[in-house]
Amino acid sequence: MDQNFALTPRLALVAELLGKGKCVADIGTDHAYLPARLVLDGKFERAIASDVVPGPVENARRTVEALGISDRVEVRMAPGLDGIQTGEADAVAIAGMGGELIASILEAGKHVIEVPAVVQPMTTEERLRKSLGEMGYEIREEKLVTEGRRIYTVLRVDYTGEIRIVSEEEAYLGRVYADNPREMASRYMEKKKHVLRKAAAGNRAAGHLAEADALEELLERLDRYDHRT
Repeated sequence: MDQNFALTPRLALVAELLGKGKCVADIGTDHAYLPARLVLDGKFERAIASDVVPGPVENARRTVEALGISDRVEVRMAPGLDGIQTGEADAVAIAGMGGELIASILEAGKHVIEVPAVVQPMTTEERLRKSLGEMGYEIREEKLVTEGRRIYTVLRVDYTGEIRIVSEEEAYLGRVYADNPREMASRYMEKKKHVLRKAAAGNRAAGHLAEADALEELLERLDRYDHRT
């Protein structure tokens, strides 16, 4: 494997938001491309590549060995943050999984909760944003990236211990408009609103009028925000 390999746009943005440090833990590492790139680029001195499934763990080991960096990237098999000891890593990446799963990993991994994290949900970003507030995390930065036909959001978060109740509107908006070009933010939000419109229509057709009304009211608030930015 060529040491000059490139990350996908999604993982490249995760790497960018992680910054630099001594040790990074990549949870759900799959092929270990992200921690390998971070170490090869000198962003981190060492890395822990962790996954819960034997297949990805073996893939990660092959990547690390092929690149000749086994002395700097340690591959582990463990669920979530269970394989990371307190104080072992000074940054955590959790990318490429659903927002609810990311939230559950952070909730279960309280022994490393104060470590800055970069999270990249594939789905249910709004539920992740809500959970982050309820767990005492603050979103410091939220960047959008296009990969194929999809737009992904990547969040850099810090644990503050301050519990916040996140409104439905804020759960969908996050820092999307604050941290990204308006055109890209609007494209992202239009995709989210399309899902909400379908859900509202489905509820109304099924006779669930209260649920449909609530979704349509949320859509109106999101539309108003988009028009005034």
